[in-house]
Amino acid sequence: MRRMLMSLFILMNISLLAQTQLTSDELFVKAKDAAFNQKNRKLARQFCKQALAKSPDYSDISIFLGRLYTWDGIYDSARVIVKKVIRKNPTNSDAISAAIDLEYWSGNSNVALIFCNYGLSKFPSSTEFLLKKARVLDDLQRYDEAFVSLEKLFRLDRSNSDAISLAERLKDKVRKNAIGLTYQHDRFDKTFDPWQLGSFSYSRRLFFGTTIFRVNFAQRFASNGVQYEIDMYPSIASGIYSYLNFGYSQDGIFPKQRYGASLYLSLPLSFEIDGGFRLLKYSSDTWIYTFALGKYWGSFWFSLRTFITPQVEKASHSYSLIVRYYLSGADNYLALSAGTGISPAANSVDLLGNWLKSDKLGMEYQVKVSSKFILNISGDYNREEYLSNEFRTRISAGLGLKFLF
Repeated sequence: MRRMLMSLFILMNISLLAQTQLTSDELFVKAKDAAFNQKNRKLARQFCKQALAKSPDYSDISIFLGRLYTWDGIYDSARVIVKKVIRKNPTNSDAISAAIDLEYWSGNSNVALIFCNYGLSKFPSSTEFLLKKARVLDDLQRYDEAFVSLEKLFRLDRSNSDAISLAERLKDKVRKNAIGLTYQHDRFDKTFDPWQLGSFSYSRRLFFGTTIFRVNFAQRFASNGVQYEIDMYPSIASGIYSYLNFGYSQDGIFPKQRYGASLYLSLPLSFEIDGGFRLLKYSSDTWIYTFALGKYWGSFWFSLRTFITPQVEKASHSYSLIVRYYLSGADNYLALSAGTGISPAANSVDLLGNWLKSDKLGMEYQVKVSSKFILNISGDYNREEYLSNEFRTRISAGLGLKFLF
C-alpha cells in the first residue's frame, strides 16, 4: 500500500512538472479545450491563470479569462481583468468588446453603452460595435437610436444577417404611427368573375408593442363585404414576442369571426421559430395550427411554414417557403415564395365537403422610396382545385403603400 501511494505521488509530481513546462500558448490551447470541448470552465480558468503567471501581459489570455468569469456570472472578477487590459492598451478592440458583453449580460446596459461609444470613437467603422450598440439601445428601449445605429451598419455591410434580424424586430418599435393602403386583384381562367380586395390600416406603437387596426373591403362571388380586424404584437422579453388577432364581419364572404395567436422566439445563429393557431368561424369552426422556422443568412431570409387543419379522418397540411433577399436594410427586399397543399382560409372546400388543393408561386418587391413612404408590389400564380380533380388558374396582382409618421 505504501509503495502504491509513493508511486501515485511520484506520478502526480511528474504530471505537475510536465504541466509547468508548457508554454503560455500551449496552456491557452488547453484552456480553450477545457472550456469548449470539456465544458469545464473552472479548469479553463486554472490554465489561464497558469499561463498568465508565465506571461502577465498576454492580453488575449486575460480577455479569455475575463469572458470565462463573465459566462459564470463572476462579474466583479471579470471587470478587474478586462479593465486592466483596456488601461494598458486603450485600442484593444477585443477587450472593449468583452467589456460591452460583460456589462450587457450583467444587466448594466447604461455602462455597456458607454463602452460601445468608446469603441466606436476608436473604430468608427466597426460593424461589430454598431451591432452591439443597437442591441444595447434596444434593451434600454431607445429604439430610434438603435435603428440609426443599424442604418449606419447597413451602409458598411448590407449582408449582416444578425443586423437584418434585429432590424426586422425593431422597425415596428421605431415607427410610432403608420397608415397603410393595399389593393389586390384576382383573375380566374374559369368559374369566377375577378375578385377584388382592398384594405386600410392604421398602426400605433403602444407601451406593450405595435397595434394595427385594419378594415378590409372585398368583392367576391358577385357580393361585397367588409371585415374589421385588430392585430397586436406584445413584446414579452428580448427576442420573444407574440401575435394576437381578432376579426369580425357580418358578410358571408368573410368568416363571421376570426382569432389568431402565435409566439415568436429568436434563437442563436440567426434562427427564429414561431407557433400558434388560427380559428375561422363560418357556419362551423375551422381550427388551423401553424408552425414556422426562419433563418437569416447573409442578405437572405428563409422561412418554411406549415398549416395543419384537423379533420374527422385525417389532418390536412399546407407548406410554404419564402426566400427574401434584402437589398439594403429591413425595408428594401425582393422575395420569392412557393406553396402547396390545402388552404382552409381560402374557402378550399367543395359542395360535397371535399378539401381542395392549390399550388402557388409568388413574387414580392418592397422599397422605401423616401423616409416616409414604403411601396410594395406583389404577384402570384395559383393552380387550384375548385371541384375534385377540376382545376383553375388564378393570377393575383397587389399594390401597397405605407405612410410613416
